[in-house]
Amino acid sequence: MSHIEQSDGFPPAVVAPAREGTVFPAGSGGTPAGQAGESSGARWRTDWDSKIESVSGNCSVNAVASTVLDGREVAVVGNEDATVRMLDMATGLPVGEPLTGHEESVLGLATAVLDGRAVAVTGSGDGTARVWDLGAREQIGQMLELHRGPVNAVATTVLNGRPVVVTASDDGTARLWDLATSEQIGDHLVTAHSDVWAVATAMLGDRPIAITSEAEGPVQVIDLATSRPLGELTGHHGLVQDVATTVLDGRPIAVTGGADDTMRVWDLATCEQLYTRPTTEPLTIAAGLVNGRPVAVTSAQTALADGPRHDLAGQTLRVWDLTGREPAGQVVDGPWFSEAQTLTPRGRLLIASRAGLAALTHH
Repeated sequence: MSHIEQSDGFPPAVVAPAREGTVFPAGSGGTPAGQAGESSGARWRTDWDSKIESVSGNCSVNAVASTVLDGREVAVVGNEDATVRMLDMATGLPVGEPLTGHEESVLGLATAVLDGRAVAVTGSGDGTARVWDLGAREQIGQMLELHRGPVNAVATTVLNGRPVVVTASDDGTARLWDLATSEQIGDHLVTAHSDVWAVATAMLGDRPIAITSEAEGPVQVIDLATSRPLGELTGHHGLVQDVATTVLDGRPIAVTGGADDTMRVWDLATCEQLYTRPTTEPLTIAAGLVNGRPVAVTSAQTALADGPRHDLAGQTLRVWDLTGREPAGQVVDGPWFSEAQTLTPRGRLLIASRAGLAALTHH
């Protein structure tokens, strides 16, 4: 068994069966602490684990999200083979046939509700974003296709009572779209001189906001009602790889991971940094609530004793207790872990990997 071990209120977590691996203490920078399987008292339950063939057609999963479809919690995954697939989170079994239409890999994925229907929005390397009716299992509306480069990330929210999506692209722009009409709203939210890597959304009071990260620029906080910046999150040295949002003590916060080997937590109302913690360079970040407590999950690449720093075999997954402001225990090596994970609204942890897609429940 492989494990994610946790402390500070979040006990050890057992991940779905994979290969044996080395366990590293949180904050150790990759110094082995023992072999996977040595810990006890697991408090996370693996609900199911499916083979990668049933998840993504024997290719990498790039993005994962969740929604509720016909009363069932469903995992939605975007894949390297340009397909979108769904799995029943109670069983791990596929739901319907893959959704097809993109011409290149699905890079970003988010879910929303449109006119009472569960929908997914996907961004692709083909430069388009598409909206899918998950119940009907078909694309709806026109492609969102004004970008001139790969769509790296998408995030959904509600503006003036209507569902909208923010897209981030290698063409140096972030754009806001009306999901009902598939039309762009206003001008570009961001016009950068480099790739826009990541985007997340949050509510600041009754105002929807977006947080964007550029390859060679600031992390911006943008008021979606006015398309104007509210401020910048400054402090990282170098590229910010990813950004996620949740709520801490009733306040909306952002969690960012940078190439400077830090994870930082920000108050979105003031754009001030609350605290920072050293961690091996985070590639992706998910954030949400587990049993009412804010948690972040980071995947990263670690230094290996016998390999280069950016060897994918050195990927790790770390779980953070944001209330305690400390890394919640220990991490686990890859290649079992991929670059896609999410915390569902019901507190489940979804981890996409080269071995399958695991759904974990804290209990």
